[in-house]
Amino acid sequence: MSHKLTVRAAQRTETGPKATNDDALGLHLPQGHGLSAHTAAAAIADGVSSADGGRIAAETSVTNFLSDFFATPSSWSIKTAGSKVLAALNRWLHGQGQHYQHHHQGYLTTFTALIMRGQRGYIFHIGDTRLWRLRGEEWECLTTDHALNSRHGNQLTRALGMDWRIDIDYLETDLQQGDIFVLTTDGIHSFVPEKELKAIIATHSESLETRCEEVLACAASHHSDDNRSCQLLEIIDLPHAQDSQQLEYLAPLTPELRIGDTIDGYQVEQEIQINARSHIYLVKDCAQGHQFVLKTPSPNLIDDIDALKAFVREDWIGQRFHHPHIVNTYPASRARHYLYLIQEYLEGQTLRQWRMTHPEAAVETILAFAKPVVHALRALHRRETLHQDIKPDNIFLCTNGVVKLIDLGSASIGSLSDNLKLRAGAAEYAAPEYALGIARDQRADQFSLAMTLYELLTAHYAYGEYYKDCQSLSQFRKLRYTSACQYNPHVPLWIDAALARALSLNPEHRYAELSEFLNDLEHPNPQLTLHNKPWLEQNPLLFWQVTSILLLITNGILLALWLKQ
Repeated sequence: MSHKLTVRAAQRTETGPKATNDDALGLHLPQGHGLSAHTAAAAIADGVSSADGGRIAAETSVTNFLSDFFATPSSWSIKTAGSKVLAALNRWLHGQGQHYQHHHQGYLTTFTALIMRGQRGYIFHIGDTRLWRLRGEEWECLTTDHALNSRHGNQLTRALGMDWRIDIDYLETDLQQGDIFVLTTDGIHSFVPEKELKAIIATHSESLETRCEEVLACAASHHSDDNRSCQLLEIIDLPHAQDSQQLEYLAPLTPELRIGDTIDGYQVEQEIQINARSHIYLVKDCAQGHQFVLKTPSPNLIDDIDALKAFVREDWIGQRFHHPHIVNTYPASRARHYLYLIQEYLEGQTLRQWRMTHPEAAVETILAFAKPVVHALRALHRRETLHQDIKPDNIFLCTNGVVKLIDLGSASIGSLSDNLKLRAGAAEYAAPEYALGIARDQRADQFSLAMTLYELLTAHYAYGEYYKDCQSLSQFRKLRYTSACQYNPHVPLWIDAALARALSLNPEHRYAELSEFLNDLEHPNPQLTLHNKPWLEQNPLLFWQVTSILLLITNGILLALWLKQ
């Protein structure tokens, strides 16, 4: 008989004498399919009360850690998955707190998480929340506080959101049947003596829920003046060792499918796109009758490990976002036996297809596409994610008029999976940072969006056909921006100026925020001019009109002189 990881758990939190509760708790017990069915997790956080964003930091850290961790690729180790998720969380929290003058005033929180998989436990810890273990009669604290004692109380030396780079304690431990793990905030362990805490936990005659309540009541009796939170997890059963070794399972590639084939309960109804990188099908869920898009890596990629990792990452990143202007990617509703992802089925066409059938589209119509795309990109950027492949092919206009950003195959989170020497997406739209192998941020997506709008408006590229071949700084320096007005006289000067700024080859000269770029596309900015550009670029239509008049006058004078002779 094959044993499974079976865990019993309880948790409790209360505000105590404080006005608000800055603690946050989260549990995930084995459920569903895949690794989620073999994994248990608990996370606890204590938002720094002196920091304005402490409560938000604690809640965000617990909620996002658990959701993002269980969406990470199955090929990642526990340490890799947890570290990457926490690094992205930390950067977001730190970024939110940049307008505070002191680094102890931002979005700060302590954080401790326990992951159980197979016969091993994995601990992530920062701050002064604690993780304890009761094994038989042995009672042990498995974490170390990151705090200094002073006359004003504990002063944290490390916390999520405190610094740009994160320093997380990571620990692995074995699991045994009967182990009880306890997670507490300092509203508990700073007031309850260890002996009393152990005695309450060791009272096996009481349920875990009752023991949680007793821990909080004991802290109150010791005059705890802080929020009080604790979690208890008891291991009831563990998988056999051979079962544990099979958990790091990466599904095999999906075979080529034909109309009528069924895979994991999805029946193929239509081939949407087949290329060297991926196969995309319209499928019907046989159980629910709903239509979806099923995307698989091409069988040609069987030996391309980087490409397969990117595909798995696309599935993970897609499941992190639920936004009206980003294509929805869905988690597995049942066990997957092959490598694929499931997305919503969109009816409509890409902007490249739309432009081919609307070659005379008005400037206002084209610029209306910018707003939903900017909203989608801002949602990605708020969670440290770059799309990295913005182009007309990846902006989808649904039949109901909704614009959606699609294809997250080139997306990355922070610098966690970046290869700075790799030019992501199509070279025609990629910012120079990719070709130069230097760090990039949201301004790289801004460049690609501006290049996309430029092409939709003019049917040309802002720096010509040679741009995509540039690989060095000297080559980029030879490029010159061509005014959009030169190709499309209906483009107003102020829109051309906004595009020119967003398309600056130096990212420092672009807009600091996408919202600023959008505002300048929608409203003339008197401070943004093209005074330094030649007259031909500032207003090509007027230039040729005046030139024509001058030529006509000149020819008239020459003709008059000739007739006099």
